[in-house]
Amino acid sequence: MDYYMEGEEKFGRLTTMFYNSIAWRLLKKLYKFSINRLDGLSPSTIMDIGAGPGRFSLMVAKKFPGARIYCVDPSPYMVETERKLFKKNNINAVCVQGSSREVPLNEKFDLIITSLSYHHWLEKEKSLDYLSSLLNINGSIFIFEFLRESYKSPFQFMYREHSLSINDAKNIHLKNCETMIDTDKNFIAVKITRTV
Repeated sequence: MDYYMEGEEKFGRLTTMFYNSIAWRLLKKLYKFSINRLDGLSPSTIMDIGAGPGRFSLMVAKKFPGARIYCVDPSPYMVETERKLFKKNNINAVCVQGSSREVPLNEKFDLIITSLSYHHWLEKEKSLDYLSSLLNINGSIFIFEFLRESYKSPFQFMYREHSLSINDAKNIHLKNCETMIDTDKNFIAVKITRTV
């Protein structure tokens, strides 16, 4: 089944290999920023949407060793890579194909994360509405992206294309949810917590 929408960037075998072997090394600062934003939480169920090769998912699994981990990605190549990574690290995780619009799991979550995936979604509001329905009460969605305002140079176009602005983050409003925004020099985190 194809979980991509027409117009969304697709990740095949070669791009999966690139992300798994090279790109994640360039993302260590983003991952450190992101993992620190999860301090103080104690989720039992965690889902990573757009989990890619699973590098950040693995960090989250190690931070919360008692939690059940689910990784969802539309690319079958990314899912295959996630499964190998978790098996190599002797961590149980459920890794399946799906998308921000369709999660093939019968589960509710305390924590849903998405790192460098949100900017790819064509139907962002619809996806967030759907994902918030999968949260337990007081559960949260965290969106982690590059901060668009940090990348002004024309040579940084790649970061700008793969980013989120503060203004766009401020325009995220979901029913029965509270939204908080956290930034540093280069990154942005949006926390959406289900209140009802």
